[in-house]
Amino acid sequence: MKTITKVTGTVLFLLFCAFNSSAQVAYLDVNEKVDQYPTVEWLKGAPVTKFEKDKIYLIELWATWCKPCIAAMPHLSELNSKFKNKIIFIAQDVWEDDLDKVKEFIAENEKMMDFRIGYSGGKVTSDFHKNWIKPSGTFGIPRTFIIQNNTLVWMTTPDNLNEEILQLLVDHKFSVEAAEKLAKNNKP
Repeated sequence: MKTITKVTGTVLFLLFCAFNSSAQVAYLDVNEKVDQYPTVEWLKGAPVTKFEKDKIYLIELWATWCKPCIAAMPHLSELNSKFKNKIIFIAQDVWEDDLDKVKEFIAENEKMMDFRIGYSGGKVTSDFHKNWIKPSGTFGIPRTFIIQNNTLVWMTTPDNLNEEILQLLVDHKFSVEAAEKLAKNNKP
């Protein structure tokens, strides 16, 4: 009888946890609707709390310890300057507990980080982790999310981004197939 009670209690607890999950979606993939930006601490630029329907957002996941992330920053900053009034660039720091280290890194690299910067902390319990990283199946960084008209239109990496692809977004001609073809054609 005690075993049945323990099993029943465990099952009820797991069901309670599943139904009370605060994730925006259980699984985040291309063509998924997204309305709200997860709660993060904004270290630079105007905070984003909601995605506006007629705007394009490029969200780049990074950390100070990630060499490929840092190597991509000058390229992203260059793209940001070319599409400044058309695409909102966000560098979203993830998987990092040392906020002072992140702030110091930003201060030392101000010129190559000319975009909004969010910090979610290193905890898997952070709102960003629960609502974006885990549901999207993201296990490594750098990772890029592109949002257009409240829809996740592409998950990629910064080395796949170029002016032609971003122009497709601006011209409302974007498709994953077209973007991947352009990215492939631009690789050495």
